[in-house]
Formats: sequence, C-alpha cells, structure tokens
Amino acid sequence: MDDYIFFSKSNWHEAPRLRHQVAELIRKFGGRIQFFQKPSFVWKKYGDEGISQIDASLTLARTRQLIHHQLRVFPVLRWLNAIVEKKSIQAVLGRNLSRDSVIINFNYDYYFLRDIFPNNRIITIINDDFVAQAKLFSGRHARESLRRTCRNSDLVLTVSYPLMQQVSEWCSPKLFFPWADVEYREPAPSRTKNAVLLWAHIDGRVDFDLLRQSISKRPDVIFYIVGPQASNVKEQVLQVESAANVVIVPSAKLDELPLENFFAAIIPYKKRVADIEAVTMSNKSLQLMSRGLPIVAHGMPAFYEHSAIVKAEDLSGFLAGLDYFEKNFWDLQNSIRTLVSENQPKNRFEFLKVLLSKIEAKV
Repeated sequence: MDDYIFFSKSNWHEAPRLRHQVAELIRKFGGRIQFFQKPSFVWKKYGDEGISQIDASLTLARTRQLIHHQLRVFPVLRWLNAIVEKKSIQAVLGRNLSRDSVIINFNYDYYFLRDIFPNNRIITIINDDFVAQAKLFSGRHARESLRRTCRNSDLVLTVSYPLMQQVSEWCSPKLFFPWADVEYREPAPSRTKNAVLLWAHIDGRVDFDLLRQSISKRPDVIFYIVGPQASNVKEQVLQVESAANVVIVPSAKLDELPLENFFAAIIPYKKRVADIEAVTMSNKSLQLMSRGLPIVAHGMPAFYEHSAIVKAEDLSGFLAGLDYFEKNFWDLQNSIRTLVSENQPKNRFEFLKVLLSKIEAKV
C-alpha cells in the first residue's frame, strides 16, 4: 500500500486543493506518489510532458487529451477522448505496473481507468459538483460520466453530504472531510479582539452585497480580506476597500496574519449556487479552527454542524453570528479544540488505511 497513482485535472504547483493535500498526507506517512497532472491537448506542445522525478516520493506526469471535458457532450466524443487518454496514460506508465499500486482518482470522467488497471484498487474522490458546473445540456453528459466512473471504482469518497447523496444512486460512498494542518493552538490573549478574517480566493463566489452591508453595520469591527483576487471582482473589492474598517491583504499565510486580533473567520458566499451549496466542510475550515477561530458561513446550508459554526441565511443571521462569537469567543475554545484534535492528519490517514484494507484486491 506504499505506491499510489493520482489522476487530477490540476497541476502540482498551482494553489493547493484537496488532491494536493491527500498526496502530501500520503507522502507524510511514507507513501510514494506518481501524480498525473492536468492533461495537455494533443495539438499543443508543453515542455513538461511525460515523467518528471521531483524527489524520492513524488513523480509528476502529464498525458494527452483530445477534447475538453465540458465539451464531451455526445457519447462518440467521450469514446474518442477515452481512446486518446488511455493510450497516453499507458505510454507513460509502460508495462511494469504493480497490482499493489492504489489508484486515487479525482476526475469524474475517468471511467476508463478500469481498462488500464484491471487488478488495482481504484478510489475515486468527488470534491466538486461537476454536474452543476457543466455548462451545456443541463449537465447530462457530466452525470453519465460520473455514473460510470463511480461504478468502475472500488470505493467512492465525497467531501459533503449533498455530493454523497448525488452519487449514492450508483455506489455506497463514504464521507471524507479535510483535516487540520496543525494541532490546536490556544489563541493569544488580547484586549483588541475586534477583527474578523475572510481568508480565501476572492472571486465571484463572494457575496459582496452581504459583505458591504456587514462592514457598514459593524463599523467597530475590522474586516480583513486576505487572498488573491480574481480579475472580474477587482471593482467590487475596491468598493469594499474604501471603508475605514477594511484591511486588504493580497495574499498571506494564516500564521503571517495578526491572529491575536481575530474573534471569528467569515465565509460570505452567495446563496443558491449549486456547487457552493454542495460544500459541507471547506478545505480552509479546519485550518482556521486550529487557530481557535469560530466560523460564520453564508450560502452553504449543508455546512458542518458545530457549536463554533454559524450557518447564516441572511444579513441578520450573519451579523448575529459575528456578535455571538465576539461575545463568546473564549467559551467556545474547548469545543474547537476537541474538533481539531479529532481531525488531524493521522486520523485521516488511518481512515484511508482502514478503507483500503476493506477493499478486496481484484483478481
């Protein structure tokens, strides 16, 4: 169980997502990873095709695809693309493939992996609502690819209750939440806990109307907005930045911020957006809580239930969450500590090992 082959539509060196985190988790506990990055198109040339050895535990690979996954709307297009991708993967891997290698697949449309790995254990991890994200034909083609991928996997993991419900028609999925990056850290005492933190990629998911009104109605609270900004929200960020109680930081790690000043983290996302509503535990949630920060979330009705998490349905609920955490910050620390301690890397790795042990090797 030491060798793992990852399939992803992400590059290794881009901003970390769950696929990178799972790979690093396995490496942390002695596993070796061959990470297939986002495929290039057959008509383009890239300098990093094939295999690149990063270190003893990480190898990067890149293969070819014929058609972008959102354009494979007809069965014949999916069939043709599968032929190209299978041949490309097989060319990179060669014939010396151990049946003990575990396949970790993050691609909803890689149902053809069973053709390449008939004797290997295949785990598919669904961490996005790919059907909702599909732009054509109400996502019917994405749903069909997802169905086939789930059925051709030995185990399917999902990161939220809505995604679990979505795929349960075709398999018996298990929940697989993110984990804390560090052990719980007692917040530093401070007389100036008067700030909240939005730590995210600042893009179209953010409900800027909610954010502006919250900033206006709580002038004594400093709103730190930290993270890279998408080009299509620059104007909205400038409007927010004009308020006296807003601090904009283009990008920073959590521990580079004045954590002693924060009494809460906020996730003010838009309502009624399918892929946002599919979130139960975002990647950053436990990272924030490991520093003692409770969370006020908006736009995510399926978000995790916990005493240090407020799921707001509107502006009044959002403001009430801020007020509650400002008043009860220290009283919530024991419950936060318990949650973080139960969601450490070792907990998630042991969970994976138990699941793998239950999968019978294919004959």
